[in-house]
Amino acid sequence: MAAGKLKISNGFTLIELLVTIAVMTIITTIAVPAFQGMMASNRLASDYNEILSGLNFARSEAIKRRDNVEFEITSSTPWAYEISFGTDVLRVRSGSAGTLSVSGGSSIVFNNLGRAPDCSGGCTITLTHAAGSRDILVNSFGRIGRG
Repeated sequence: MAAGKLKISNGFTLIELLVTIAVMTIITTIAVPAFQGMMASNRLASDYNEILSGLNFARSEAIKRRDNVEFEITSSTPWAYEISFGTDVLRVRSGSAGTLSVSGGSSIVFNNLGRAPDCSGGCTITLTHAAGSRDILVNSFGRIGRG
């Protein structure tokens, strides 16, 4: 090699590789628990929205059919519900985790006006997951809202 010429290297040194691995390990240690918490929170939100859409579907079907439609919890762990009109099952949904409960029973019946007369004091549907729990309130007028 002549004096004054630079040697060009085509790779990593062992020290550069070890520093990179150490930085990646630190970032992974911090990121994984936060990611798991975010995934649990997203599962809770997804299940909450599924139940909310099921209640709105049951109410709209009761109004459309001009007869009673029942939103019934068929399993509490993992949660599942069934929407039925007489003997016809209109929709069945279930979750992979979490529990579901209705205050005062296991079903809500919407009448031909979209009201839920059995919920005169307000019915509360509670969805519980590892990330926490959320409530859905149904009043006697059939209004469905957050708890």
